[in-house]
Amino acid sequence: MKFSAIIILFHPEQHILLTNIRLLEQSGWQVIIVDNSPQSHQHWLSSAVEFRHCPDNAGIACAQNIGLLLAKQLGHDYAMLLDQDSHLTEQLLQTVQQRVVEAQSFYTNLAAYGPSIVSEFDGQVVRAKVQRAVPDEHGFLHSRQIIASGKVIPISVLADIGLMEDALFIDGVDHEWCWRASQKGYRIITDTNALLRHKQGESRKRILGFTFKVGSPVRLYYQFRNILILLRRSYVPLYWKVRNCIALPVRWIVNGWCLEQRKARRQYMMQGLKDGLCKRTGRYKADQ
Repeated sequence: MKFSAIIILFHPEQHILLTNIRLLEQSGWQVIIVDNSPQSHQHWLSSAVEFRHCPDNAGIACAQNIGLLLAKQLGHDYAMLLDQDSHLTEQLLQTVQQRVVEAQSFYTNLAAYGPSIVSEFDGQVVRAKVQRAVPDEHGFLHSRQIIASGKVIPISVLADIGLMEDALFIDGVDHEWCWRASQKGYRIITDTNALLRHKQGESRKRILGFTFKVGSPVRLYYQFRNILILLRRSYVPLYWKVRNCIALPVRWIVNGWCLEQRKARRQYMMQGLKDGLCKRTGRYKADQ
């Protein structure tokens, strides 16, 4: 079996990136880098790494698609998507290679396999708060969706499911693909035997006993816009629609009045709502 690891870059931290690449190469993975940063980071890399540069920032979905198509072109069987701030280990990579093949032998309709995610902020395994995954006798959890980082996709399923939706640009891309796969009868699996340390969001803020993820203000544009876009789709789970309809006003208050850069956050949220209602997609345009 041939494995690719597709790492998407945007102003990466050199030490983490090079450590992950070294571990991947030692474990027999072909490394594919798609760099969305304005300035190329190819000079950090060896010639063994397949490198593509998108200086205008093509978005996470388009960058992932570039990597997936290259993995297919190289004749690889599986591709793992990775964010630049995930922390790999040799044990994790060996476990993933073994377990994804096992998962596909148990479930021939496997669309995606992912390790359990361990939060960089508190060291705890991230678990769904509403829609609980269903465990099986093999140590796999049957999930509705998994995040992009650590997600391993059998290349063969792309012909039926399709690529990532680049119109969404960033937020919701990982979940939308999983829901689309589920609609077509495929399974999404999380492995309790594999743990990946990953940082979701830039920081955390505790307000009135609740913990909120804090990201850059512009991310709020994509989050608010893409929620409105995905709410209209029949294959998006009802629980997700209900949860986000309830959460949107709360996030508006928290981001617009309780966090730093609150004025910018309000502007991005408002523009996201407007564009979501108007079904505008793609990259944020300041003049629209």
